[in-house]
Amino acid sequence: MHSNRRRLAPLALAMLATFGIHAEPASVWIYVYEQAKPQEAIELVVDERPAGATGANGAVGTSAEPGTHAFRLKRGAEELLSFELELADREEVQISASLTPGRAPIYTLRSNLKGERTIDLAPQAAPEPIAAVGDEAAAATPVMAGVDVVDEVPEDETTLEGVTVTGQAQRRDDQAAYLDERRASAQVTETLSSEQISRAGDSDTGAALRRVTGLSLVSGKYVYIRGLGERYSSVLLNGAQIPSPDPTRRVVPLDLFPTEMLEGVVVQKSYSPDMPGEFAGGTIGLRTRAVPTGPFAKVSFGLGYIDGTTFEDGLRYDGGDRDWTGFDNGARELPDSIADAIAGGVQITPQTPFNPDGFTPAQIETFGEDLAARGFDTRSDSLPLNGTFAGAVGNGWSLGGDMRFGALAALRFDHKWDNTFDEQRAAFAVQGTSDLVPSKAFERDKTERTAELGAFVNLGLEINADHRIGLANLLVRQTEDEVRIDQGFFDGDIEQQSRFTRLEWEENELRSHQLSGQHAFPSLAGLNLDWQYTLSRAGREAPITRDYRYDLDQNSGVFRFSTSSSSNQISFSDLDDAADEAQLRAELPLVFGDNYVTLSAGGSLLDRERNSAIRRFQFLVNGPLGNDPILRSSQSVDAILNAGTIGPDGFFLREVTRGTDNYLAEQSLDGFYASADVTLGEHWRFALGARNEDNQQTVTTFSINGAAEPIVANLENRDWLPSVAVTWLPNSDSQWRFAYAETVSRPDFRELSPAPFTDPLLDAEAIGNPDLVQADIQNVDLRYEYYFSPTEIVAASLFYKQFQNPIERITIPGTGDLLSYANADAATNYGFELEAFKYLDFLGDTWLGGLGGDGFPWESFFVGANYAWIDSEVELGASQSIQTNSVRPLQGQSRYLVNLQLGFQSPDGNHEATLLYNRFGRRVSQVGTLGAPDTYEEGINQLDLVYAHKFASEWSWKLRLRNLLDPDVEYTQGGLSTRNYNRGREVLMSLEWRPEF
Repeated sequence: MHSNRRRLAPLALAMLATFGIHAEPASVWIYVYEQAKPQEAIELVVDERPAGATGANGAVGTSAEPGTHAFRLKRGAEELLSFELELADREEVQISASLTPGRAPIYTLRSNLKGERTIDLAPQAAPEPIAAVGDEAAAATPVMAGVDVVDEVPEDETTLEGVTVTGQAQRRDDQAAYLDERRASAQVTETLSSEQISRAGDSDTGAALRRVTGLSLVSGKYVYIRGLGERYSSVLLNGAQIPSPDPTRRVVPLDLFPTEMLEGVVVQKSYSPDMPGEFAGGTIGLRTRAVPTGPFAKVSFGLGYIDGTTFEDGLRYDGGDRDWTGFDNGARELPDSIADAIAGGVQITPQTPFNPDGFTPAQIETFGEDLAARGFDTRSDSLPLNGTFAGAVGNGWSLGGDMRFGALAALRFDHKWDNTFDEQRAAFAVQGTSDLVPSKAFERDKTERTAELGAFVNLGLEINADHRIGLANLLVRQTEDEVRIDQGFFDGDIEQQSRFTRLEWEENELRSHQLSGQHAFPSLAGLNLDWQYTLSRAGREAPITRDYRYDLDQNSGVFRFSTSSSSNQISFSDLDDAADEAQLRAELPLVFGDNYVTLSAGGSLLDRERNSAIRRFQFLVNGPLGNDPILRSSQSVDAILNAGTIGPDGFFLREVTRGTDNYLAEQSLDGFYASADVTLGEHWRFALGARNEDNQQTVTTFSINGAAEPIVANLENRDWLPSVAVTWLPNSDSQWRFAYAETVSRPDFRELSPAPFTDPLLDAEAIGNPDLVQADIQNVDLRYEYYFSPTEIVAASLFYKQFQNPIERITIPGTGDLLSYANADAATNYGFELEAFKYLDFLGDTWLGGLGGDGFPWESFFVGANYAWIDSEVELGASQSIQTNSVRPLQGQSRYLVNLQLGFQSPDGNHEATLLYNRFGRRVSQVGTLGAPDTYEEGINQLDLVYAHKFASEWSWKLRLRNLLDPDVEYTQGGLSTRNYNRGREVLMSLEWRPEF
């Protein structure tokens, strides 16, 4: 309530002053939702006179003289709600009206002077079902976060006997709308509005989601829900499945998505049949911005400082002149000579009597010279400030009659440097019976340059109140440019010191185009029909990754360039993942006296194709020059590998692409569901349904030269997935939820193929298992929720999950460190969650009220907290292999997760500050083998502070202080440190301009 009052009160007072009426009227704001979606064009009538209509965010405001007034809400000729309201001087009232077909209506009223109160509703207040327009993708506030949009006030405003028509003032964002959606949902959900994201100051979606109850962020990009990793969590973009740029995982890295592109996020923790059947931890629903109803614009610039990085020396190398944009200018592409030679799947091999079609020594020498010219040397340069730019513009136009058209365009670009120097790394093995001895120990210096680009264009056509069509286009890119130097011992011999260097440029991109329509047919018993077609393309391109090694000569004490066959490698990799999905959903609301039933049915057809290709090359010794110790003692690789040293007496190029480096994958997933949402009276709600999924996926791993037969792995399943959710509403403020569902988890593409591959996240060799089967999961949830107001809540949850045949990563006996995958016997995951969000206005009536003096604005302060306790157990059984523990927790699962926040919002809306604390408990990062204990990532405390100040009508600035405590990030194995480093404190300052229209 207070956040809304903070923003709306100044606007209302300004309007009253403009209209020149009584100095101290009351203000009333009404928010109208249907099926948790804001409803536009709902007419407000006060004392039988029109007083405006709701905007696209479902809000309409008015002011009135003190006294009793009659309020009515109408849609066309249909009256939805009517009541009388007695208003006092300067009273500020908020009314939330939830008119969801198929369940008892919910009406909530909050007053700054009288607290929460009830309304005497006229008999017609419980409306007949109304055809809903929109779907999950279009739910909640369709305005840009941080943009105040005020509809134009007609030039002929008049005062109507104590009631002033103020027009439609839209809120900056609608936390209340998202909380109301959570309240109206039949499932266990968490919601995160753009207002909450902005308040926390997080720049990407992954970082923002770690604030949500029961969610943690692993490796900076993968969100774990209730301790369950990326395998058991899915991401939907406006309700559609999207491909992944990760070459070994189907997961979508959430650090790809800038928060400026999102209207909000909904995390569904209990399963419903309208969602994909691969579900366990939950499903993360990303919602992009919707089109506005009026003109707006926003531009912001920001600069960032990181302790230990900014203005410090970092590792650099010669790249292209457009590197700062995140787009390579061709400096890293395969040389033309090699690209032409290998076109059509040709592999570079030397010409011999047995291989007459091979390449001549002169040709191979040219290939080597051209590739060496790309350069290998690093240098040290001072790093500048980080920078960011964001802009958005949009408008809505009337096309005559009921037809309207809206357009929105948004752009964000972020450029960031990050040093991680003196990072200590180690690994241990068991010696004798239990002693741990180091098998490798080294120090890592790394400089990473990240360029992120997000572009979004949304077009919407409203034919009339019953028919809408939209086209949403999204592009997100993330380019990571890394220089990494590891120095220490790596092969168990502490005397043999080595230095490994890697230069890597990686571009990740996701493009999505979504055409959707929402149609209501009041003449067909209120039938609603929604459809959507999504065309998505994800890609990962690493145009050149350079690895080379120097070894310490014990006699001379000089590091020399290593010429062993595994010492240097230049690789080029490319991945394309395409997904086409068509969705159709129909809903039919029915009424039987005081009981409501919504029947739903729908389906989706998903086709995915993935093409992953890698080409690898090495420089090997060809003659005495290549073995010259003086040449190899040069610390410049460019002086060792160049046109003068590549030839018969020096080095030659060899292609070392493996027969398993290239694969094609296809998936066809057809899903159909039916469900019924039944409300019995005012206290009980039942959501029942089932989904049928027919899944077929194939992975074909092949050699580019056809020297070996392709390796084909298949998986086919047809599943029926039932679900039930029960809600009991003992009163208007609280509700109990129970949910049960059966779901699945399927192997990923590469996990099915028996072909070796390198896992880039673990930097380890892995091999798939064609005998994998899908995991079957039973999910049980129980939750209690109490709502203090439209923006305040306290909730408690219990959950339990039982897995049959869960898929786990293992190490194959007798292979050293070769990873694979196997179905474990069983697993369980269970825990509880607590959360609360509350303004502190109630403290003004306690003994604490006097601490701040008379008039202390307790109502401007709020607190938020959530806590999750999670436990899990995996029984590996026959798949134990050489794992030390046959029973252990799930990888990546923290025993507990904690979030705290203390915030302030000034009554005039010009100041906002939030202090945020986050902590996760220690979690397994790598499974121990051959008697060695598991490796744990130790928990850390993170403290952030965000302050925003609006210093002029169109200008504001924001300060973000991140990682204030800067704790040691540490991984341990058996109490010994295997990894230790600091991330550095961050300071970010931004300036924003929002012109008034």
